[in-house]
Amino acid sequence: MSFRDRPRRPQLPPLPKPYDFVPLPDARPKLAPPAGHQRYHAGRLSGSFSAKIIVRSPLHVASGTLEPQPRNRDYPVAKAMFRVGGEVAIPATSLKGCIRSLAEAISHSTIQVTRAREIERDYQPSRRPERDGVDVVQNMFGTLGYQGLVRFSDARLREGRTIIVPTPQLFRPRSESVETYFDGRRPHGRKFYMHGKLAKGNLPLEACDVASEFALSLTFENLTPGELGLLLTALGLGEPKWWPKLGGAKPACLGTIEISEPHLVAYTPQAAYRDFDAPTTPVALAPLLEAAHNEKLIVGAAAQQLAEILRWPREERECPERNY
Repeated sequence: MSFRDRPRRPQLPPLPKPYDFVPLPDARPKLAPPAGHQRYHAGRLSGSFSAKIIVRSPLHVASGTLEPQPRNRDYPVAKAMFRVGGEVAIPATSLKGCIRSLAEAISHSTIQVTRAREIERDYQPSRRPERDGVDVVQNMFGTLGYQGLVRFSDARLREGRTIIVPTPQLFRPRSESVETYFDGRRPHGRKFYMHGKLAKGNLPLEACDVASEFALSLTFENLTPGELGLLLTALGLGEPKWWPKLGGAKPACLGTIEISEPHLVAYTPQAAYRDFDAPTTPVALAPLLEAAHNEKLIVGAAAQQLAEILRWPREERECPERNY
């Protein structure tokens, strides 16, 4: 039997897309000079934030290595979880990227990273921020040539264990698919993956099990109350509420996390100048969340759409185990 005579496997229809888009805001992002690091400004807040990260679906942040699994007959080798000094952890860069993307989606922000060939000029970041200024998220998280005002630390595993999760083989996003990502020349928006029931496959990943807990910590300087409220909202602590997705295999519904037990403290500019280890006082979250709306930093429609995409639990939704 020749190759041409062999019976072909039936082509299954593609499954529903595991993602949706948060539309870009209509208004042009407002640019302003960055707050800078050279002094503490009156009316702005500096301090630290800590919380607990609770894993709601298996979490895999790749280390880039393969690790032997001597006690696992089915999967003797698996893609390893990231570690710091031998301890399972979430790298600060992953946390910063996750939360930054959420903050960009709900605010008037430029498009920092894209493979799109043509983006409307209003959404392009300035090539000369020292002259034109930066948008609110660039001011908070940084941009090329400018260090941001928010600094994340690696989040180390405090409770829980790692398991081997067999996931489907995933393919890269088809960024060249114009119909998928564009309406004419305008992008559909920023792309986020939904939560749902875990998909199963044959690619073994080392992942942190459900209910595992990590210690989240970050510091901030010179943020307005509204900017701090935008950060808290992006973390999923505002209204409407959402559950961020972090790490690898998001289409297969890995990486659902929840931020809980938040604790925020701040110090005064005077104390920062007087003492190397400045005393801090607790700060209530509710006024900051309200300030983000009062300063018109949050686009209400975008926040509602993001909350719908990232709502959890979502047991009625099956994550795709094959092409979609």
